[in-house]
Amino acid sequence: MERLQAVDEGMLFWFANHHSPVGNAVMEFCTRLGDRATLLCTLGAAVIFIWLAGRPRTALILMAASLLGIGIAQSTKYVVKRERPDVAWRLITRPKSPSFPSSHALNTMALYGSLALLTSRLLRRRMIQALVLVGGFTLPLVIGISRIYLGVHYPSDVLAGWTAGLACALLALWTEQRWSERHEPKAQAT
Repeated sequence: MERLQAVDEGMLFWFANHHSPVGNAVMEFCTRLGDRATLLCTLGAAVIFIWLAGRPRTALILMAASLLGIGIAQSTKYVVKRERPDVAWRLITRPKSPSFPSSHALNTMALYGSLALLTSRLLRRRMIQALVLVGGFTLPLVIGISRIYLGVHYPSDVLAGWTAGLACALLALWTEQRWSERHEPKAQAT
C-alpha cells in the first residue's frame, strides 16, 4: 500500500508542476462534463432520444448501466472511506465525499462508454462507428485526468473508476447482444 501511495503522490507532484492558465481552464471545463447534473441531463436526453428512435430496450440498458455505475461509486466510497489528496495547489474546492473511486471517472466511463458501445452497433458506416467509440471513451479518460490535474483525486482513484465504469459499459454491451440474439428471428435453412 505504501508503494501505491508513493506512486499516487509522485503523479500528483508531476501534475502540480505542469499547470498553466490554459490547462487550468481546460481541465476545469472538462471536469464539469463529469458532474452529476451534467451526467443526469446527458443520460436523460440519451434515453429519451434512443427510446423515441424505436430502441426502448437499448434505452433501458443504457439507464441500467449508468445507474449501476452510480451505485458502485457511492457504495464503494463509503466502504473504503479514503481521504482526498490534501494538496495546497488544488484548483477547485475539495469535495466532501470520500476519494476512492473517482465518481467522475466511473460514472462517465459507464455512461459515455455504454452510450458509445450501444449506439455504434446501430451505425452502418465504419468511420462514424469509430468516431463514436473514440469520443465515447476519450471523454471519460480526459475527465478522469482532469480530477488528478485539479488535485481532488489520486491517480489510483481514477484508474479504479475507469475500470469499474468500463465493466458497466461492457456489461451493457453484453446484455444488448444477448437480448438481440434471443429476440431476432433465426434464419431458416433451405
